[in-house]
Amino acid sequence: MYWMPFLSEIFYVPMQDAFGFSKTQLGLLSSIFGTTSLIAYFPGGWLADRVSSRKLITVALTITAAGGGVFSTLPSFEICVLLYGVWGIATACIFWSAMIKATRKLAASEEQGRAFGILEGGRNSVDMVTATIFLAIFAFRGGDGSALSETILLLALILLFLAILVWSVMKEDRAPGEETKAERSPHSMKEISEVLKFPIVWLLAIIILSAYSGLWGAIYFTPYATEVFSLGPVLGGAIGTGKLWLAFLAAIAAGFIADRIGIAKAVLGSFVLMTSGFLVFALVPGTPSLVPLLLINVAAITIAVYALRGIYFSLLEQGGIPIAATGTATGIVSVIGYTPDIFMPTLGGVILDAYPGADGYQLLFLFVAALSFLGTIAAYFVYRKMEDRQVANPT
Repeated sequence: MYWMPFLSEIFYVPMQDAFGFSKTQLGLLSSIFGTTSLIAYFPGGWLADRVSSRKLITVALTITAAGGGVFSTLPSFEICVLLYGVWGIATACIFWSAMIKATRKLAASEEQGRAFGILEGGRNSVDMVTATIFLAIFAFRGGDGSALSETILLLALILLFLAILVWSVMKEDRAPGEETKAERSPHSMKEISEVLKFPIVWLLAIIILSAYSGLWGAIYFTPYATEVFSLGPVLGGAIGTGKLWLAFLAAIAAGFIADRIGIAKAVLGSFVLMTSGFLVFALVPGTPSLVPLLLINVAAITIAVYALRGIYFSLLEQGGIPIAATGTATGIVSVIGYTPDIFMPTLGGVILDAYPGADGYQLLFLFVAALSFLGTIAAYFVYRKMEDRQVANPT
């Protein structure tokens, strides 16, 4: 679903060559996606509490696939601006909160960590397989603009197939009259304001903002490896694909570990690892002789980032958010948490254009490390709140 707007994670340099875009233009496209997503998250949460997940997910996949068909023609920058805006609406307003609510309803309270971990792991496993296939096809077809176009078209066809599959297999949510009181959605501003009073809503927003900034920092590992460590485009893309293999394992393992040791503790530990990893890249100059360090650190950061992505939404349960308000809470949290979609790609493009080579990447990774440290602080507060609650209510 997210491959279209994030295709640069694997094909950053090939996209520059095929479309003729600068780093700043690629960053602007991603920021447009982020801006429309940010605007769409809150109404998306409201929509998820009122329309069945089956309908919403099917529509989102179909819209994204149609846009991918246009994208495969390697259109102008202006057309790409429109496409990235449409994808932002499809993913944030139609798809995201529906997916989160459907996942939360599937698992018991004590199994929320593994439920969200399996969700993220499943998403990553699909990304892992498709990215490997895409990279192989891209390399086999010559690694040029035509090969990239064919790869994008294949992705669009896969999304269309998934839309048909979801509509055929997924069950409808219960009708409003059949819902239990706990599942009934908040309809008034007073009820929505009650959601805003939960401290976990604001702490989770900071946690997601910081973790998502780490994800954006990780997106630059492919061009970083290519430009600073002198790896070729295919080898650089292989690093991006390799991240997905680790992500698949990290998300699922994190879910089970979090249910065993505590979700808040697992989130805190992941932030410590992520902050340390980005600091290493910020402070250690990148040279071809340090490729082993590159690979180890990429692995460590990837594990931390995708462990966080796999479990941070399970904090909704620990924070006491009612199931009925899941869509609304997710929308509110996402409006703040996914703001990196707006500023990270543009900031990254501007920094890398202004400071070419290793210096630019070091500045970028230092900024990501600072945001990651902010997340560490928020995670610590959540951890302390959970510990205090356990002491007060040991049973």
